[in-house]
Amino acid sequence: MTDSTYTAQLVGPDGTEETEVEFLNGEPVKSFTRATSLSEEEVVWELDSDEDGYVYRPAGIPGADYS
Repeated sequence: MTDSTYTAQLVGPDGTEETEVEFLNGEPVKSFTRATSLSEEEVVWELDSDEDGYVYRPAGIPGADYS
């Protein structure tokens, strides 16, 4: 980890894994799209502001119509 990155915990239904993410203007990114090593399907990961640290939870599938 460098000063420009942080370790994000991706907490999903299949388990937890960590990844390095770059800060955006000195702040953690609010969401990003990434597949996990447990699933090849891309998922939108959203920062959980109720958790301590950089914990992200799945927020949906990119381009999915939830209406």
